[in-house]
Amino acid sequence: MRNVMQKSNIYAYTELTKLVNELKDSSATGKLKERLKSQYAYFNIIEPRYFSETLLDEWENILSLIKYKGAKLDEEGKVVANEVRNTIDHLTDRECQVLVDKVYAIYDKVKEEYL
Repeated sequence: MRNVMQKSNIYAYTELTKLVNELKDSSATGKLKERLKSQYAYFNIIEPRYFSETLLDEWENILSLIKYKGAKLDEEGKVVANEVRNTIDHLTDRECQVLVDKVYAIYDKVKEEYL
């Protein structure tokens, strides 16, 4: 059974704020894919449990999109790129923008919970 919250954890709000600010800076310069790669850790540290019941599935959907390729392994089976970095490497510029738009959308919803 899920431990659901009525309002997303302040940690999710704080970390999403940092992520969104970094991504907005890159949108203007056309370096969105590179910025996503440099910010990939946020997709590992902002766990679904930090979201309210109404936003939990939306964040899980974003995570499934950004991890769908799985980890990149070398010939010996060692991880050379985690699932987030490997997936971002395979995204087109358009797919990067769609993903970022989803992050912006959930950020706006989390922010509304605190206003």
